[in-house]
Amino acid sequence: MKNSKVLKAFLILSGLLLTFIGGTTLFIPVEMKASAGIDIAQNISVINDIRAFSALLFTVGVLTILGAFTHKLTYTSILISSMLFLSLGGGRLLSILMDGMPVDGLTKATMLEFVFGIIGTLLFVKHKE
Repeated sequence: MKNSKVLKAFLILSGLLLTFIGGTTLFIPVEMKASAGIDIAQNISVINDIRAFSALLFTVGVLTILGAFTHKLTYTSILISSMLFLSLGGGRLLSILMDGMPVDGLTKATMLEFVFGIIGTLLFVKHKE
């Protein structure tokens, strides 16, 4: 991948977002879900599932940040983070179409995921060697 300050900034920003959301939800899932109006406090299986997914977000976030500083990881970082954001947005969009509109915060998350996914994809295509 070509060196680019914009690409590096994107990797850091998206990596920090994924690391923050993943890490916070990994350690305080009940509180994080409650902030979106989702009550999971009494369902250990849902909490378990959310912690597992949150660990994935956290790990991809760390990989994405490392890609900003390690040339050998840049290609993988931009590709994986873009695919993750587009997958999250796509899954939420499918849910909206099949299940209806969620709370406002989740609708905003859908838009943010698509924005990060599209920007990441454009940067990937532009800077691919």
